[in-house]
Amino acid sequence: MVSMLFATYNIHFGLGSDHRYDVARIADAVAAADVICLQEVVQGWALNAFADQAAEIAARLNRYVWFHGAFDADSSAVEGDGRILNRRRTFGNAVLSRWPISEARGHLLPKTSLPTQFDLQRGMVEAVIAARSRPLRVYSLHLSHLTPRQRLPQIAAVLDLVHGAARRGGTWDHQVADLFGFSEKAPPVPTAAVVMGDFNFTHADPEYPAICGELHPFMGRVTQADGLVDAWAAAGNVEDRESFPGDGRIDHCFITADLAPQVRRAWIDDTTPASDHFPLFVELDV
Repeated sequence: MVSMLFATYNIHFGLGSDHRYDVARIADAVAAADVICLQEVVQGWALNAFADQAAEIAARLNRYVWFHGAFDADSSAVEGDGRILNRRRTFGNAVLSRWPISEARGHLLPKTSLPTQFDLQRGMVEAVIAARSRPLRVYSLHLSHLTPRQRLPQIAAVLDLVHGAARRGGTWDHQVADLFGFSEKAPPVPTAAVVMGDFNFTHADPEYPAICGELHPFMGRVTQADGLVDAWAAAGNVEDRESFPGDGRIDHCFITADLAPQVRRAWIDDTTPASDHFPLFVELDV
């Protein structure tokens, strides 16, 4: 069993609370972590010279990376000679790891059209980390910033994806020599999972018990056997804490129950101005 440090960070397109754009300091803020989940990661946006932020951060930290855009829009241009410069503008989530990401896929979360309010397509990255001690499923996600009615269907989808992983299997099944190039063994589906991201709700909101159980006045959180555990609380911290100034602790790390006894500590770095959020760190023995 070894200690692994996980981090989740909404990087706000690389724009800090001081209104300065600096992807390098985003990377430096989570450099100590072995596995990093990022949200509000962009590629191909004119506002930051069409940078590929996931690639930049991975290069700076020398990490494996997988990015999935929750949406993809045109960012092409026509050059002076009339040639089309094909370019896409994406917004989504990423997972970075010291160890290879043996497989990964992206999931789109439910979205309801709102005629008078801004919202956007949300998504989740599912990655299998080939860590030295044991493989782990790691999820990086970002839920709607608006209301519980927008988020609760997204949470239901997240829980179905996390708990239904074994039923769905890996990204391919069986091993058939040289069939369509899939000569490798089918990837395993680890039972242990770490679900991190910007959930946009606090422990006091109705979405929180939908994930990790209702609060009993004497017995604490009543978590079902197939529920998820808040790693922050499992580390002995009080539930009421800020990760987004003014809005409370809305960035979370939820884990499968088998990992709960292995949480060593969890903390929030509220000193960095690199984003409008603070990074959350969780140390696990795995």
